[in-house]
Amino acid sequence: MMVYLNKRLRQNDPKYQSANAQPGPVICISREVGCGGVNIAKLLAAELDTQTFCKKWKVLSKEILEESARELSMDPDKLRNYLKEGDRNMFDDILSAFSEKRYKSDKKISKTLIDLISSFANDGYCIIVGRGGHIIARNIEKSLFIRLTAPLDWRIKQITEKNNLNIRDAIDFIEKTEKERQNFIKHISDENVKDNEFDLTINMARMSIPEVISLIRFVAQSKGMLETKKSKVDVF
Repeated sequence: MMVYLNKRLRQNDPKYQSANAQPGPVICISREVGCGGVNIAKLLAAELDTQTFCKKWKVLSKEILEESARELSMDPDKLRNYLKEGDRNMFDDILSAFSEKRYKSDKKISKTLIDLISSFANDGYCIIVGRGGHIIARNIEKSLFIRLTAPLDWRIKQITEKNNLNIRDAIDFIEKTEKERQNFIKHISDENVKDNEFDLTINMARMSIPEVISLIRFVAQSKGMLETKKSKVDVF
């Protein structure tokens, strides 16, 4: 996987790109905390692989941060914590510059993340979970932006059962994680970009996972994002 990630970052350079290559297809899944985005993405990738020839669909989420940290020569945990922070004032920046020899500016970090995610999206056959993929890939024609949502009480129940937490801890976890995700969005988008433009919003409380997978596959197929498997032998 890391070899693939490194290759994708290099191919973001125009000299590696084919003039006739059409960006995508890419599916970006945004989700409320407790809706199980990564699990659904993996099941969706397996389903979509039955509709494609040669290429396999890849699921990317935390791998984006890991490869970005490598490119920036940063510890992955430090990068993750940095992106979870809210507004940083000048005093914080000065302290960071003096305390870390390899201090990286916010612009450098943002550009690395955007370049890497853009590379994944352009290369296609990729499902990006979170990481602002729906914002970065918004100009790709062969794209599908999904939002997974559910009522708060349903999400609390999912988290308490999965992580063995009480209700209060589950609520705190949801609030903390949602805030961290919004802070991440601030790092990779500008003020003029909306964070609520999706092709399809799904209420996870009213649909089973197989139904969700079938629905996304249907929409992707309707948008011409899926290939039909062809025979390896051409008939003349």
